[in-house]
Amino acid sequence: MYLDAAHGGWLGWDNNINLFAGLVSELNVASKIRGFSTNVANYQPIGELCPWESKSSPTRNDYCLQGGSGGNSSCCSDPCKLESQWNPANNELNYAQALQVTMSLKIAGFKPMMVIDTGRNGVADMRSDCSNWCNPRGAGVGYVATTKTANTTIVDAYYWLKTPGESDGCTKILPEGGDCPRFDTMCASVDSIGSDAGEPRAPQAGTWFDYQIKQLAANANLAAKNLSVIV
Repeated sequence: MYLDAAHGGWLGWDNNINLFAGLVSELNVASKIRGFSTNVANYQPIGELCPWESKSSPTRNDYCLQGGSGGNSSCCSDPCKLESQWNPANNELNYAQALQVTMSLKIAGFKPMMVIDTGRNGVADMRSDCSNWCNPRGAGVGYVATTKTANTTIVDAYYWLKTPGESDGCTKILPEGGDCPRFDTMCASVDSIGSDAGEPRAPQAGTWFDYQIKQLAANANLAAKNLSVIV
């Protein structure tokens, strides 16, 4: 069993990840779970795993932050501009590493493993603002399910946990006409499919979005080097 742990763009800050570890400890569930699932239904990139370099806090990786030795390392690529906000979880591999380190330090005997949702994170930099989570245009399907991850001591597997092609939410006007009863203003963001003239309206969350799945397929990044597919 894997407990949901959002993604690095939400919980990657040192304060946030420590608060989360405290909550997990209070719930007393560590002995009942294998670890955590991250990036579920989101678009944060897998990226590359950085070396662990802790200077300011034992639970924060300073490698890519100001004063760290990461410099222009490719593992410090930061499409969501998180590092300038002192968030070292610029990608989900670095977030997974931080989760494991933090939980191990905060909960005795607990060294969690991760699974990462790669169903829609095949494109790293398609959004103008990474807080825009609703049906972003230009996204692509990510790595197919595999247990051969970048670091098998941290990440158990990549999986498509949210089905690619399921809408995140609806535009104000539904494709068939009429007002969307569960409209979220985020689904009208500049990055969301349906906010540009000529694009189709988006259906309600969880329903099939044909336009989106075709875009996800066109931009797919299905496998990294040496990844073996789960069959």
